[in-house]
Formats: sequence, C-alpha cells, structure tokens
Amino acid sequence: MSKLYTLPTEIVIYIYKRVRYPINLMRCCRRLAIIFKDPQVKAAWIIYQFGVAHCLFYAVKLGPSFLDVSVAQAIIAQGGILSRYFMQRLHMNFGPYDDKLIELKAAHGIGLSQSQNSQNIPWASNLPIIVYTFLLKEASRIFGPDLCLKGNDIGLLHFYSGGPHSIDYAPLILAKNMDNIKDLILRFKFIPLPPRKLDIQQENNNQDNNTSSTPEEYPSKDGHENRRQLNIIVRSIVIYKDIVNLWKEIGYYEICHDLNEHVMRDALIIMFSPTLSPRWPKPDIKTISARLTELIEIGFHLNYRDILSILLVFEKRLEEIGKILIESFAETRHESLVNLLRNCLIETINPKSNFKNQNILNFMYAYFPDSPEIELNRAFQFYSNFVQVE
Repeated sequence: MSKLYTLPTEIVIYIYKRVRYPINLMRCCRRLAIIFKDPQVKAAWIIYQFGVAHCLFYAVKLGPSFLDVSVAQAIIAQGGILSRYFMQRLHMNFGPYDDKLIELKAAHGIGLSQSQNSQNIPWASNLPIIVYTFLLKEASRIFGPDLCLKGNDIGLLHFYSGGPHSIDYAPLILAKNMDNIKDLILRFKFIPLPPRKLDIQQENNNQDNNTSSTPEEYPSKDGHENRRQLNIIVRSIVIYKDIVNLWKEIGYYEICHDLNEHVMRDALIIMFSPTLSPRWPKPDIKTISARLTELIEIGFHLNYRDILSILLVFEKRLEEIGKILIESFAETRHESLVNLLRNCLIETINPKSNFKNQNILNFMYAYFPDSPEIELNRAFQFYSNFVQVE
C-alpha cells in the first residue's frame, strides 16, 4: 500500500470513483481516508456510480455518514439533478418516527410489530434537517412558487399521457398534452426514482402481483418506484418513443437502462392485448420486429434475459403466439431461431437470472434439433467455459 502514498491525488481520485464499495480502501490507507472524506470527492464518486439523475437519491439513502450540506452542495455544483419530483418524494418520507408511539402501538397490537417497523423505515427518515432545509431552499430557488411540494409529478404524467384512457385513444391525449409533458421534463426535471433490481423470476412475480387485488404501498419505504408508477413512464414511452430524448436532454441517460425490460415487454403486451379494438392491426413478424427495432434505435436493447422475461409474461399464451414471438426475436437480432433459443437456454443457467420455469424450457426444447438432455448439456458446457474465461 506504500505506493498509494506516492500516487498523484488526481490518480487516486480517478481510481476511487470507479470502486463501487471503497470502504476497504479507506481502511487500509490513511491518505485515502482523508482524500475520500472531501465533499468534492464524495460528490464525484456518487455521480460516477449512479449518474446525475439518481445521485441525490442514493446519497440520501447512504445516510448522514455520507451526506451533509457540503456534499449536497458539491453534488449540485457538479451537475447532480435536483428535480421537483425528487423533492416531492423526499418531503413525503422526511423525518423520524416517534419510537415511543411505535412501541406503545406494538404493545397494544395496533399496526406492525416493532421488528416489522424497524425494517420499514422510510429511505429519507434519517436525513439531517439541515440537509433537508438546504435542498428545500435550493429547490425553491430553482422552481420558485411552482415547487408544489404536495404535488405528484408522476401523477401529472399519468394524465398528460392518457393514462385513464384506453391504448386506442391515449396517443391522441398525449399528443394534445405534449407541451405540458415537455415542461414537466425540461423545466421541472421530472425523473422517476430508480426501479428495484430484480431477477427474472421476481420481476415476473411483480407483473402478476400488479394485477392482483393487493396494491403496492405508495410511497414505497425504500424509495424505489413501484411497478404501478413505472407503468406510467413505460406506457408513455411505448406510445411516444421520442419522449426518451427529452429525458436524455436533461441528462437522464440511464432511462433506457433503467426501464429496458419494462419497455420491451410492455410494447409487446400492448401489441397482443386481448382488449384492443378490431381497428388495431394484428401483429406479424415484420410488424413486431419493426417495433422492437424502433426501440433499439433509441437506446433500448433485446438481450436473452429480456426474451426470457417476455416469454414468462406470455407463458399462458405460448401455444397461441409463442412461435411468432421467438421468430420475431430472431428476426430482430439477425440470428437463427435455434441459435437464439440456445443462447436463451444458456441464460437460464446463469444464477443471477434465477430462472425456474419448466413450461418455458419445454417450449424452447420443442424447437431444438437435439434432445433436451443434449441441448442442456451443451448449454452447461458453454456456460462453464464462459465462467472460466471470466
């Protein structure tokens, strides 16, 4: 570690920004610990790790040990985006709970137990009031009387994009409100809070739960957007893909990464919706491929994980539309059907995918030239070689 004492400070900061969990570096070298406590360095790290769109959200989640007024000032000075929607959600979750009241309620069987409450502390509840006050003043300076702390910008987008209307008429409503949508994004910097990172199986369960009678909690205690709120963003993109460029214009370049699986999946859900009017054209391979290609051209992608996620959504309709889906995927990716499905099979082996759906596997096996045992052994062999190379 002696070399770390001789490296130029600029090089040390360059290295630090690229380390996701730098705590061990700070513990092993006093010089690093001193450098990393600098507000400007902290701001540079969190912006590099999470982008200008989500850096303030994650700074708040890291807590008082990371975020103070000087760090918040540095984040904003270095380009971190302070959106009106962020302040609306921060305002809803700010402030500590009364532990004594929680204890008394638990003792009398009212509400959640103490242990449950301790696991459901809102993401901004421990934000120091001095930091909250600074962010509030800064937001007031930027947005003036239009700050609307009690508002909900994601709710505005819901109505502006035709959310209450069927998909047949929503495009007309969105076009009519385009100026309002531009104002919401360009002026008020509307950016959804980041979605949770889920594996394929969890994401499909969320999709199923979204149609159940049990609603998700809003606002969520962890601060991440729920499926219901994400649907508002995704639907607006599927209706009018160029809205993505508005978010990129304000610096939210992660929009395609954050919502990729949702957008690619929901584009097909809308195309194959059983509730569409007879005027809506029945999709064929050419239509599906063209639609997916449009989305890919603006920054989304269709990888093998996405394909498995889409097949899970349409699991109960695979006999009806499964063949046209996978042929469309092969057409979009410019590869043979067998090669595409073999790569999907390899993806099911990846522990990060947590894929356990036998119906989807059986569906894919029907298109392979060899037996399921041979194909599965081939996939395991390929994955093992790939892991060894890594």
